[in-house]
Amino acid sequence: MVQELLALVPRVGTVALIAASVGSLAGAGLWLAGARFSRSLITLLLVTAGAAVGLQLPRWFGWRIDGWAPAMGVAALLGVSGFLLHRFWVGVGLGLILAAWAALVSWAICHGDKLPAWPAWEQGMTLLAYLRNYWEALPIDMCRLLPFVCGAAMVTGLSIAILWPRLGLVLLYSATGVSLLATLGLEAVSLGQPAWIRMLPASTSSQGLILLGMTAFGATLQWYLTPVMVANVPESNNQKPAAKES
Repeated sequence: MVQELLALVPRVGTVALIAASVGSLAGAGLWLAGARFSRSLITLLLVTAGAAVGLQLPRWFGWRIDGWAPAMGVAALLGVSGFLLHRFWVGVGLGLILAAWAALVSWAICHGDKLPAWPAWEQGMTLLAYLRNYWEALPIDMCRLLPFVCGAAMVTGLSIAILWPRLGLVLLYSATGVSLLATLGLEAVSLGQPAWIRMLPASTSSQGLILLGMTAFGATLQWYLTPVMVANVPESNNQKPAAKES
């Protein structure tokens, strides 16, 4: 199953090797220590996403204004929500990761002997149209199953983050880091040292156990690292000077 992930990652030569290497290093950082910087990472990510979306709003809605004005507004709005509604966005992130894993398992079960190929990128094509073309190339059974499977995974991720915030936090960054390592790391290895791919276990169950074990290890490590930081902050902020003895 893991080797088949390479078929889902488009390759563009040297650029892909550099991007995959950098992405796998970032994944390793998130896997082992991402939870300690969660609020800052989520805020920065939402500010970036808000600016990117805001730049496109005038073109989508036909507004005759410069894109930087809505970009700054949307970036500020999402950035504030990322800082104040941290637990909610952790749940959204965990739900998306679990949905991606569920989609991967569904794809591994339903794709059969034929692997769907990435469609050709035509000039002037939007990202939405490109993804729609890829969706139409998927097997019919998979298209019927994915909405229900991914929806259930999304609800599960949100529920975990709301009911058990600390567990949801460490699972989010451990699962995200393992996902980046498994996809981009394999891509970098296949481009740099293709022979190393044969060293991986061929059994799908063995590969799944390895990924789950890595996720559990990263979550356990961050479970013990994160409270140290969280516990120290209130002490330093709430500590009051001792009254002088007369």
